[in-house]
Amino acid sequence: AAATALLGPLAGQWLAAAGVVSTFGCLAATILYSSRIYHPMAEDGLFFRSLARIDPVTHVPARSLWAQSLWAVVLTLSGSYSQLYTYAVLVTVLFHVMAGAAVFVLRRTRPEAPRPYRVWGYPYVPIAFLAAMAVLLVNTVVERPVESLLGLGLVALGLPVGAVRSRDARPARLP
Repeated sequence: AAATALLGPLAGQWLAAAGVVSTFGCLAATILYSSRIYHPMAEDGLFFRSLARIDPVTHVPARSLWAQSLWAVVLTLSGSYSQLYTYAVLVTVLFHVMAGAAVFVLRRTRPEAPRPYRVWGYPYVPIAFLAAMAVLLVNTVVERPVESLLGLGLVALGLPVGAVRSRDARPARLP
């Protein structure tokens, strides 16, 4: 709409087409990598063991792709695009915060671990990152409290399952 208003209808159509192509590219990549998260989790006993199977003909985790497809359908039928987007953003930001905080935790708890990559500007850049993510997290919770709680609830549903499965799981593969 902005491109159409600023540059005319043809520019608006071209920009919309570019957005669609970009969206499908992102979607294709997300489908490919997301389903491959289930496979190592299943191999380690942290997820359904049946999802650890690799198809002998195609050499892809077909069951993981089907499981991800089923979950996507369930989520799609559960609410509006805006609600789903809020769930996803909140949880993504939450996991970004945990990943950023892990830099500090691992430096303290595993000082001897090899560090093939060092965070540039440590500790200032990770602190700035954590602060920015915290602002996004708080803003999302304040602006969309119901969707935020539902998104957190979806993640929380996995905690008991993860706790039960992790008791019997093999140790995680750490470098």
